Amino acid sequence: MGVVASPKEDTLPEPSSTVTYRGPPRPFYLPRLNLSLDSAIWHFLEQRIYRLPHPPQPRKRTKPMEVICVGLPRSGTESLQRALLHLGYDHTYHGWDIVYDEEIHSPGWVALARKKWFGRDASQPSPASPTITAADFDALLGHSVAVTDAAASCFAAEMIAAYPEAKVVLNMRRDMDAWHASLVKTLVHVNESWSFWVASWLDRECFWAWHVYERFLWPMLFRAPDGEMGKAIRRNARWIAQGGITHQDLAVVTDC
Repeated sequence: MGVVASPKEDTLPEPSSTVTYRGPPRPFYLPRLNLSLDSAIWHFLEQRIYRLPHPPQPRKRTKPMEVICVGLPRSGTESLQRALLHLGYDHTYHGWDIVYDEEIHSPGWVALARKKWFGRDASQPSPASPTITAADFDALLGHSVAVTDAAASCFAAEMIAAYPEAKVVLNMRRDMDAWHASLVKTLVHVNESWSFWVASWLDRECFWAWHVYERFLWPMLFRAPDGEMGKAIRRNARWIAQGGITHQDLAVVTDC
């Protein structure tokens, strides 16, 4: 049970504690940031400079998780959310909730990303290694009975293991070229936006929106440790999308 992504030719390395962040593409004469995302500097910025004035309380699960939609971004995730809400799966958690929720839980998702990618050396697994549990997810989406988009795709294996009774939906685009073009127009466009990058240093909410997505979730998902999403999506997106998934209650939805 879990996510299986096995390339037919080359094997891409998993991110580790050496993952760095360099910022959006920029002219050659400007210096690049080259900091580990687990460095003391990032922790200082998160906990001191951009700390939320009223951190939200951890959520508690009141209803069981029923549906996990693990499809990648730009594969009908928002339409799928609306469909699930219409069917009575309230609330269905979407990637927009990470940054537009009434209570900002972005720091919690950053913490989970660190736990996944920096909790241990991926090449040296240990029984004592930290594991993301249902309690960890419940603290962020305990009010939800279904989840789609970023949270489910970035933490697919962990979420399936945490909620073994949930149904799993693999939503995907049949036309890979159209899917790739959609990624370029959205994820890559934002990733290369100078205005958004500058705003992320000037405003607390913009900082967390950029921080959670452009430094952690999307770069980790598409194997872009240098932060350059355009190159990573051209190189890795098709391989990631074509990885398989096995689950006893798997439903596949295409072109949703």
